[in-house]
Amino acid sequence: MVFSIEILNRIYRFHKTLSKAKLFITAFGVLYFITTLISVIGNFIQEDAYQIEALEGKSLILVFFLLVVVAPVVETFIFQYGIIELCLLVRSKYNKQIALFVSALLFGLSHSYNIIYIVFATIMGVSLAFYYLCFRKYETKYAILAVMILHALLNGITFFFNYVLEIEI
Repeated sequence: MVFSIEILNRIYRFHKTLSKAKLFITAFGVLYFITTLISVIGNFIQEDAYQIEALEGKSLILVFFLLVVVAPVVETFIFQYGIIELCLLVRSKYNKQIALFVSALLFGLSHSYNIIYIVFATIMGVSLAFYYLCFRKYETKYAILAVMILHALLNGITFFFNYVLEIEI
């Protein structure tokens, strides 16, 4: 645990040296890579690991709206902004790390479609929380907006492959 916290701290310090644009592009690249890697692994373990039964049979427009607009907005406000900012109120040497892991765990558990999805969402929760903390150096509004857009882009790509092209990623 201490080893992983030290690695995250080093990566965090590096990311804090990047400009807004470089940080955003880096974040997108890293998040896209993580999403792709985890999707491949999850689908290798279980073919329909990322199916959301509640969305089956719904119109493409509704699914797009829920996945690409509603989910990123609501989840960013709850899991990145709300939980992280609340955790940061606690005075501790490790308050950023605690905030990151609490946010990620709750983000993962909120995606309880199956165990693989929970693990995937928890890893993505760590990544989104991490980048929220990185973008926060500019200002909280920018962090919220940047993470919301990143989340929407990733969900949009997933929507395109899964629902438009019907390719499981």
